[in-house]
Amino acid sequence: MRNLLRVILCGLFLFWLAASTNAQFRASIQGTVKDTSGALVPSATVTLTNKETNKSETTTTSDGGFYRFSGLAPGAYTLTVEKQSFKKQVVDDIAVEAESVKGVDVELAAGVISEVVTVTSENVPLETEDANVRKTLTTQEVLELPQPGRDPYELARLAPGVFGTGARSANGSGTSFPNTSGPSSSSVSIFATEDRQPISANGQRVSSNNYQIDGSSVNSQTWGGGAVITPSQESVKEVQITSSTYSAEDGRNSGAQVKVVSQNGTNQWHGSGFFKIDDPRLNSFNKLPRDIGGGPVRVEQKNKSFGGSFGGPIRRNRLFFFFAYEGLRSSSNNVNATPVYIETSAYRQAVIAARAGTLSAKILGDPGIAPRIVSVLTPSCADLTGDFNKGCAVVGNGLDIGS
Repeated sequence: MRNLLRVILCGLFLFWLAASTNAQFRASIQGTVKDTSGALVPSATVTLTNKETNKSETTTTSDGGFYRFSGLAPGAYTLTVEKQSFKKQVVDDIAVEAESVKGVDVELAAGVISEVVTVTSENVPLETEDANVRKTLTTQEVLELPQPGRDPYELARLAPGVFGTGARSANGSGTSFPNTSGPSSSSVSIFATEDRQPISANGQRVSSNNYQIDGSSVNSQTWGGGAVITPSQESVKEVQITSSTYSAEDGRNSGAQVKVVSQNGTNQWHGSGFFKIDDPRLNSFNKLPRDIGGGPVRVEQKNKSFGGSFGGPIRRNRLFFFFAYEGLRSSSNNVNATPVYIETSAYRQAVIAARAGTLSAKILGDPGIAPRIVSVLTPSCADLTGDFNKGCAVVGNGLDIGS
């Protein structure tokens, strides 16, 4: 009985996911239908078909000849317009970009409805529906353009009106703009707690930037202008970066609006796989003198990134799935030259014994939790500040700060 209940609950959850995916996309197609004399055509039947999934939806034009389809995924569409006493008009290969409104006006010619006129959309890069200044990164651009750590947010500086150097420090870690506080761009691939790209949209502060994934905010609440979720390249369909926005929906921040739209399943089976290795032995040395560039030094971070994606139909033309995964194994040869105090092996064992079965015990019992120690420095209570210095005593090779 318990297993049957689990199956039912899982089934209901999957159907809920299928229904809720309509809110994932926010692109639109809209326009007016006229005849050859320029008169508006009301009550015309307009059908829109997604060429990837073959899913269709239908509406009718208003008294003013206006129609609109909302909640669309990026991709290619076919628009069909029908009305008695007019030839059927088919507009093919309409390219819809992420989170954008596409304007498509249709002109109907007099004739019988059995006659079909097919045209191919020009898809000229002219924004006719709003005054926003933006750049939309396609799937191909996200997968093929170079990004440190495979981080799609690194491409935001390609948008018009956005400034960012994309610089890295001598050891390969992210850097920030001068006179800015808080974290910078990710130094651990897509797994940064806060991925805060050093970019400025039309002179705005870094903290004014805004990040969304599938319409949901992923902004850091600790430091503004950063994202707490960074998507894998494999899971991204398109990224829209708006540097100047005049839409009320983007009223939260005044900087760059970075909107990511996730991949979706289609009628075609498709997938990918990757493995990427960064090894210090393959890196060149920075030849600048130490008093200028900190050299000679090289990036000592060793990263192994791996993952892939897979998607396709569950039920053709109706239900689809998509899955992506990315993993990272990272280690470094960098040595921290400043004094760092760590817990001893005896301390870890004492916590594990006192809190057996807890999350703390699990973390401290992990085989990789113990740091690599190059050398043991002479301990000194002078290294501590504030309340930690009160009651401090040197014990062996460490410090006892009390409980």
